[in-house]
Amino acid sequence: MIRKRVLYYGGGMTAYIVVVVGLFGLVSFLSNANHKQLDLTASARHTLSPQTTNLVGRLPYEIKLFAFVKDNEQQRSAPKRLIERYEYSGKNFKWEFVDPDKKPGLARDYGVTRYNTFVLTGREGKKEVLDGELNEEKLTNAMIRLISTKEHAVYFTKGHGEKDINGREPAGYDDIRTALKEQNYIVGDLLLFNDAPLPENAELLIIAGPQKSLMDVERKKVDSFIQNGGKALFLVGSFSAANTGTWLEKYGIKQDNDTIVDNASRIMGGDVLAPMVSSYEDHPVTKDFKVMTFFPLACSLKAKSDPARGIETRDLAKTRPDTWGETDEAALKAGTAKYDEGKDVAGPLTIAAVAELTTPSKDNDGKPKKGVVAVICDSEFASNAYLGVGGNKDLFMNMVNWLSSEEDRVTIASHSADSEPLILKASHISTIAVLSVAGLPLLLLSAGLWVNIRRRRSG
Repeated sequence: MIRKRVLYYGGGMTAYIVVVVGLFGLVSFLSNANHKQLDLTASARHTLSPQTTNLVGRLPYEIKLFAFVKDNEQQRSAPKRLIERYEYSGKNFKWEFVDPDKKPGLARDYGVTRYNTFVLTGREGKKEVLDGELNEEKLTNAMIRLISTKEHAVYFTKGHGEKDINGREPAGYDDIRTALKEQNYIVGDLLLFNDAPLPENAELLIIAGPQKSLMDVERKKVDSFIQNGGKALFLVGSFSAANTGTWLEKYGIKQDNDTIVDNASRIMGGDVLAPMVSSYEDHPVTKDFKVMTFFPLACSLKAKSDPARGIETRDLAKTRPDTWGETDEAALKAGTAKYDEGKDVAGPLTIAAVAELTTPSKDNDGKPKKGVVAVICDSEFASNAYLGVGGNKDLFMNMVNWLSSEEDRVTIASHSADSEPLILKASHISTIAVLSVAGLPLLLLSAGLWVNIRRRRSG
């Protein structure tokens, strides 16, 4: 009888163990076959951007990253976490850690002379070298340069008081020129008032903050460029409608002669004349864009499509509803500006828009080419002083990338740590102190008394 009982319970336990082990094995097999990662942080700081994930997932061929980092767990931990996310996103991304001291020959072959150098290799001996701290923006853009088969040329007009792309002063555009070159763009400036045609490689013209109107011959040259399928980006500003307003209207975009006032910007530590934008329309330029941008001395726009002329317009970014476009420049200078209904422009206000035009020119397939005019009603937001504020750089670069048909090129803001301060009042602190000092002991004492009473009753 005892033997049967032993066999019964022993057999049951064995079957139980076999089932549990089998379940663990099945779960392990399924997890390996269908590997998924879940990032529960509020800022998704352990997840690559959608642009990077898409790029790595469709790499046309295998590329490999050699991380020349000293064989030290502490030094390798941070880059390893980032690199593993790339490996998870695409099968054509390979990588390897290399200690330059242990493999000096390999380091010499790739011209590595110091630690923390990262070499991304592709076909035909092409490579990209990154120094210093590795981050997603640097690595993704290096990958794009590596697989890119074409360089895009961006030209800034000059001669009318536009922003200087070599200027290092706060109002200059040297930082944006550097950012463009880092993404493999050819960047130059040009005078429109000459007999020479536009450069053959010009894909995008940027008219950034002209202080004077362009002459008729210059406008005709830009118009001809757009009608031939070219792209133009206008960065204008407050009370500058006299310079570009009439010109833009024929492309379906009306520039108001005003300055946007946003009292909420003061709460964020800014100026009332630097409206903040957190509302973006559905468009490739602003896809998955959730970062606030700031526009000092901006004006407002109104975009209207005109199907009869083949013009389709889209708003990109708008200010808050409680903003307004102040039309009284004297009142602004005197500090007495206030919203005047019927005179000023009520918010929300469009601050960026694009117009796509069906042109008479044909592409290689015989289809009409699309010319594009994009307008951001502020030129200061991309200056050296404001480029690093909020998502200003991201928005500018996204615009340029879309106009150049290079949406994959990305500017990715670094993920911030998930730290939100917990602010406690004096009453909260007192309550926590009482619960810690007296509450927990009383709870334990009550539990002990309850257990003791139950035992006595059952005994």
